[in-house]
Amino acid sequence: MSRLLALGVIAALVGCVSSGAVSAGRDVTMAVGQRIALPDAATLRYAGIANDSRCPPDVQCIRAGDADVLFDYTPRGGAPARVTLNTERARTSTVGAWRLQLVDLAQGAMPQATVRIDAATGATTP
Repeated sequence: MSRLLALGVIAALVGCVSSGAVSAGRDVTMAVGQRIALPDAATLRYAGIANDSRCPPDVQCIRAGDADVLFDYTPRGGAPARVTLNTERARTSTVGAWRLQLVDLAQGAMPQATVRIDAATGATTP
C-alpha cells in the first residue's frame, strides 16, 4: 500500500514540473521553472522575474511599480529565445506562431505567472 502511495505522490510532483500540451485561447498559470508544450511542439518555460519594483500588498506606495516576467520560448527543433513581458509596459509579445499575454503575476519571491496563449494569426492553431 505504501508503495502505491509513493507512486501517486511522484506522479503528482512530475505533473507540477510539466503540464503537457496546452490549448490555444486559454489562460495558463505557471510556477517558476515550469515548462509547457504548445500545440505545435514548441515549449514555453517560465524562467522567473526580474526588476520587481511592485508595491507589496497592504503597503501604500506613491507608484505601483512593475516587474519583468521572463520566459524561454523554444520552437520545435530550434534554440531557446528569451521573452520578457512587463506588468505595465509590455504585457503582450509574439513568439513564433504564438501571442503571449501576461494576465496576472502573483506576489512573492517566486510568484506564479498567468499567461494567455493565442495563435498569432487569430486561429486556434498556427
